[in-house]
Amino acid sequence: MSTDLEDDLSRVLGRAAEGAPQAPTGFPGRIAARSRRRRTRTQALVAAVAMVIVAGGLGVTVRGTDGPRPAQTKLPDPVEKVWPDAVWKIPRQLPKVPDFRPLIFIDDRTVLLWTWKSDERTDAIYAYDLGTGRPRKLVDVPSEKWEYASSFAVGAGRIVWQTVDKNEQTRFWSMPVSGGKPAAIDTGGPVEGRGEKLIVVGDRVAFSLAGGGVFTFPLRGGRVTPVAGAERHHILRWPWVGTPSELTQDREPSFRELLNAETGQASNAVVRPGERYVRCGVTTCVGMRPDDTRFYRLRDGSRERDLPGSPVLGLGDDRFLAADPPGPASGQTLLDLATGKQGDLGLRPRVEGRMTGVEPGILDGGLVSYALKDQYVIIDLARIH
Repeated sequence: MSTDLEDDLSRVLGRAAEGAPQAPTGFPGRIAARSRRRRTRTQALVAAVAMVIVAGGLGVTVRGTDGPRPAQTKLPDPVEKVWPDAVWKIPRQLPKVPDFRPLIFIDDRTVLLWTWKSDERTDAIYAYDLGTGRPRKLVDVPSEKWEYASSFAVGAGRIVWQTVDKNEQTRFWSMPVSGGKPAAIDTGGPVEGRGEKLIVVGDRVAFSLAGGGVFTFPLRGGRVTPVAGAERHHILRWPWVGTPSELTQDREPSFRELLNAETGQASNAVVRPGERYVRCGVTTCVGMRPDDTRFYRLRDGSRERDLPGSPVLGLGDDRFLAADPPGPASGQTLLDLATGKQGDLGLRPRVEGRMTGVEPGILDGGLVSYALKDQYVIIDLARIH
């Protein structure tokens, strides 16, 4: 592992870095000016596949509904008290807006909301102002029967997404952030394969396929170009791409191999015999040892630490976990491994023990959201320092 990556790894545990090596500007030629949240995320632009996908939404793994809180154990303070600048609660029902899910941040104060049709195809997208509490319809998303829109991303003043049809052919669309008519991006025909994740990087779009392979094309349209050496890879956090993907078979470690798509730098994570459910980000890995204890460590195998309680195995922004508190407490907390702080997510099991669970994932885009009674809780991981 090279020295510059090791330096960044050290900074993760020391809080000084947000978790990813700085991207050079050589690819794709220039990097557009970024907002505050993109700079603090080391130039990783938000993407629709931010966390775990559930029926087109983000950030939750559903195992049930809310229930009563046991009184015998004290849990940490609520997330909104621990990180007041990073947490919002918005109504689950909004005037003139159908059922929706929060997807991504358009900017520091605006969230993109996603609505769906009866067959779960995307219906429309809205911009929700967190300051005023007002939603604004951006556009009805065009799609044909058996064609599904996903992977919404923001950059260069545009909202970009993909549609995948029943033949697993992928097309790309774009519209102004302020709203307007969507237009297909001309890439010389559909891309063969099911698009998995896309981001906007300067004046280009980068995307990966579910079957592996990373590609780019001009935002205004043009030839699709494969990223050299990334034929098996998936976008993790640009410019880092890796293999295997987050969804692995036979308990393979996810993103064990990393490649910097701009410089060609490579990084292979240390995985020890008998370890299971290993999930690696750009700088760190979590997983389970043969004795069923959990660990958190740097990709080179150093600075290994035990994880408290029985955390759900997912790692947001290289530092955030949803963890079950130790002892008899029933609930779930958001744990910041860089600082040791925890916030109560407010989720409780029902009488039969089932509970909604939140799992920040390694494919993070900064937004965690989940339903809590009649509200959505929205957490901006980029605002947690």
